[in-house]
Amino acid sequence: MNYRHHYHAGNFADVMKHILLIGLLQGMQRKDAPFCYIDTHAGCGWYNLASAPAQKTGEYKQGVRRLQPHKNNPEWVKMWFEQLERLRKEQNGKGYYGGSPWFALQMMRPQDRMALMEFHPVDAEKLRENMARYPQVAVHHRDAYEGITALIPPKEKRGLVFIDPPYEEERQDFPQLVELLVKAYSKWPTGVFVLWYPIKDRAMIERFHKKMYKTGISKQLACELCVMPDDTALGLNGTGLLIINPPWQFAEEADKVLQWMLPQLADHPMAKATVSWIAGE
Repeated sequence: MNYRHHYHAGNFADVMKHILLIGLLQGMQRKDAPFCYIDTHAGCGWYNLASAPAQKTGEYKQGVRRLQPHKNNPEWVKMWFEQLERLRKEQNGKGYYGGSPWFALQMMRPQDRMALMEFHPVDAEKLRENMARYPQVAVHHRDAYEGITALIPPKEKRGLVFIDPPYEEERQDFPQLVELLVKAYSKWPTGVFVLWYPIKDRAMIERFHKKMYKTGISKQLACELCVMPDDTALGLNGTGLLIINPPWQFAEEADKVLQWMLPQLADHPMAKATVSWIAGE
């Protein structure tokens, strides 16, 4: 997988994680107290799907292109469509798709704040340009593995850390990320941590889940959408979110949304969507 998100913007993994991110932040809004949203690999904020990188892979055709607005869509999906349409109107183009910073920004109330990290210098500069008119947003050109623990706990005391890293340098069962989550949780045990991970091989994911269980961190939820059998040696078979401290009733609603999403994004008879607790409930 190429590090820069331009190549993958709007694919089925993006669609799944952004719709569930909206649900998570809606859960954070239940309390009036402010929260801080921290994004560790923020990219550029949004992307033009007509650009050369997106056209080269065409991954968006199996993601955002497959969904249509409908009155019977789940609430989080309706909100996703509304936020996507807002971006396209602002950019004056139907080919735009938001990154996680864009969808999170639409969920910010006046009392809330965002801190966005991006290590790639070109993307960091573009992110800073895109977010310049939003006073709630701070952009940091820094490495996430150092930046997370430097930024938490935030002054708001409440918040969500969204970790969407490249996996080019991660070994098979993601030991760096397990270590990072342990360090972050030890500094901020009440924070909500969300880690995106690719599903290419089920045995590898099971080892990762076992490692996370052994950390002793309570309230770990795994949400997964596999558009292909999860042991097909063809590339990205599925997408997952590991969520520590999910908001109240999030798991039940996420399961409903994923079951709705499954036939929209997958054609294979062995495709599946699951929501399961790795630790606690």
